[in-house]
Amino acid sequence: MNKIIISSTARVNCGFERANWGFARVVWVFALVICASGLLVSCSESEENASADEYKNWQARNDSYFASVRSRALDAIALAKIAYGDNWEQRCDWRAFLSYSREEKADSNESTDSIFVQIVQRGTGSGYPLGTDNIRVFYLGRLMPTDLHPLGKMFDHSGQSTIVDKIFDRNTARPSDFSVASLTRGFATAVQHMRIGDRWKIYVPYKLGYGKTKTGTIPAYSTLVFEVELVQYARSGSVLPSWN
Repeated sequence: MNKIIISSTARVNCGFERANWGFARVVWVFALVICASGLLVSCSESEENASADEYKNWQARNDSYFASVRSRALDAIALAKIAYGDNWEQRCDWRAFLSYSREEKADSNESTDSIFVQIVQRGTGSGYPLGTDNIRVFYLGRLMPTDLHPLGKMFDHSGQSTIVDKIFDRNTARPSDFSVASLTRGFATAVQHMRIGDRWKIYVPYKLGYGKTKTGTIPAYSTLVFEVELVQYARSGSVLPSWN
């Protein structure tokens, strides 16, 4: 039988190749780590840039957005009044309400002194909350739509879930309680026109929201878009019942 003889030179070469391969693997792994770090930094920078771009020219864009909502609402209301006369409210899902803090016939009233409402669901309750009452609502609040947030960035909501259907699910959701007097003027104006069971999408100009001041994650000059369902209300001096 022939013996296979490995020379010492071959053994040395094999060892050298293994050493080189080990070193190459270390270099390769190190390069991957550097690349990954670069990608993370790049992603982080991209996210920061995208966030900054999202609020670029924010006041002007909010002015334009609210003006378009106002125009759409007023056009729908005008057409409904022409078509249905005194019964227009039964046929139109849009409403316009002057802020409770303004006088109906004041000469100084501006377009941003009103909120605009799109009815999602009509309730069957009787009566309306007053400015001194306490209310219980399911709700969510968004900013105006942007490229990053086509539905508008959600900044607040009742309950634990951020899923819209779950926020308004009476079987699983938990509503929030507020005094009407503690709410922004736009939100407070809306709920004083709502019946129990009403669910509305409420468009609030920044003048009737948080105005020119950044509040939490809400930038200054933000149009606020609330979706609200009135669950219960209690007159001043009364207590809302426990929620089951």
